[in-house]
Amino acid sequence: MKEIKKHLSRIEKIFQHKKFTRTKSLILELSEMILRVQRSHKKKFGLFIIFGWKNKWNKIYADIPDISQDIFLKRHINIFKFYKNSLKKVTSTINFDGAILIDSQGTILHSGIIIEGLHPRNLANQISSSNSASDLSTRLGFKKKVHARHLSAIAASYQFRGTVVFTVSEETRDFHIFHGGKILFSTVRGEMSLT
Repeated sequence: MKEIKKHLSRIEKIFQHKKFTRTKSLILELSEMILRVQRSHKKKFGLFIIFGWKNKWNKIYADIPDISQDIFLKRHINIFKFYKNSLKKVTSTINFDGAILIDSQGTILHSGIIIEGLHPRNLANQISSSNSASDLSTRLGFKKKVHARHLSAIAASYQFRGTVVFTVSEETRDFHIFHGGKILFSTVRGEMSLT
C-alpha cells in the first residue's frame, strides 16, 4: 500500500503541470485501480488501457479479433461510479489480448481490442533526432527493451490526441503512463521521455 501511495503522489505531481484539469482526478483513480490490480495478482499479466477514447476512432482504428473478449460491448460500465465492480471487471480482462477503451467520462466501452494503424517507427523518427539506434525501445525513451504493447501504447498516446494511455508489462510488471507520444510516468527508475 505504501508503494502505491508513493506512485500516486508522483503521478499527481506530474499531472499538476499538465492541462488535465477536468480529468486529473479520473487519471489518478484509474492509476490507483491499475496499481491495485497489479499488486493483488501474483501471476504476471499485461494491460493496455486507452483513457479518453472517442467513438469516431472505432471504424478506422479498432478491430475486435475475438468478440468474447469484448465484455463491455453490450454493457458499458463507468469505472468511477462503480469502482468495486469495475475493479473486478478490469481484473477479468487481464488475460485478454488487446486494449481496454475508456471514454473521457470513465465509461469502459470495449475490451480485447486490437488498435490498428499505429506506427511507432514514425513516432520515433519524429521525436528522436538520432536514427542511429535502430531499436525502437531506445529511440522512444525506454530504459528496458519493450515489445508490441508498449510500442503501440506510446504511439496511441500520440495518434489519439487528448488520450492518456496506461500499460502494465507482462514480462516485468512495469507500469507506464503515456501522453502525446511521451512517457509521463514509469516504475522503471530513471525512465522518462526523450522530449
